[in-house]
Amino acid sequence: MFIKVLMALYPLIVFIALVFIFKFFRLRHLTNRKLKIPDVFTIFLILGMQIFSKNVTSISIIPYYLLIISGLALVLLLLDLLYYKQFTYRRFLKLWWRLTFFITLIIYLILIVITFTP
Repeated sequence: MFIKVLMALYPLIVFIALVFIFKFFRLRHLTNRKLKIPDVFTIFLILGMQIFSKNVTSISIIPYYLLIISGLALVLLLLDLLYYKQFTYRRFLKLWWRLTFFITLIIYLILIVITFTP
């Protein structure tokens, strides 16, 4: 039961820790691109998703996750080429990474709901 509660509170704990780290070390100003909390938070969500999916379901959800974000990258690339008729790495990677954050958060929340349903 402790693992389930920790799994539910993990994103909140990591988010609060990242807010304090970003405020204390002023990480936003170290790079030219203005690093933001969701950019780093995605990595911790992926790590937490791997650890908790292994503990709760005894299978890894990471291969399915990688398939989803790879498909997202392919769709974004095709839309970029068909709509804008050009491809810029900066815009593509920024949009892909931000959408990866939302997909990761949704998958993590679905994993929590599945864990707590009988």
